[in-house]
Amino acid sequence: MVSRKLYWDSSIFLCFLNRDEETRRHICEDILQHASLEEVEILTSTYTIVEVIRPKRKSLPKASTLNAEQIKKIKDMFRWPFITTIELDDRTAHYASDLARDFGLWPADSVHAASAILWKADALQAWDRDFSSISHLMPIEEPQFMSKQIPLEGMKPRPLGPSPEDFEKK
Repeated sequence: MVSRKLYWDSSIFLCFLNRDEETRRHICEDILQHASLEEVEILTSTYTIVEVIRPKRKSLPKASTLNAEQIKKIKDMFRWPFITTIELDDRTAHYASDLARDFGLWPADSVHAASAILWKADALQAWDRDFSSISHLMPIEEPQFMSKQIPLEGMKPRPLGPSPEDFEKK
């Protein structure tokens, strides 16, 4: 039974691609395990796909260096049965433009905020983003382990998402 609906900003998915975010990746994989058991629902915008395939950060692989297999691994994350993608439709776009104007959000962040609010997520989860200007509209939080016991050092849970190694040149 789903206990919470969590909206994931693109920064959550990007942690699967960045070698420097192993701890964050483990937290996200823990949440994904709970989502696969239908204990939590994960929502994200279809716009997230664009941001993850073409990230702005220099520490992440550039879209132009990715091969077809690597791009498929990224796109497949958004096809997992426990991820609900929200279409960027007119209603969401107009609300996002209002949020961008009224609260000073970047356009992409306003799409995430509008999607989370309109789909009545219990919280918008993000790493390294400032959504504080809309925190009165919905809870903003960083992802946290959901499991009561985290894996011991050296014991790795079964990875659900791609890893940085998938995007290294071969």
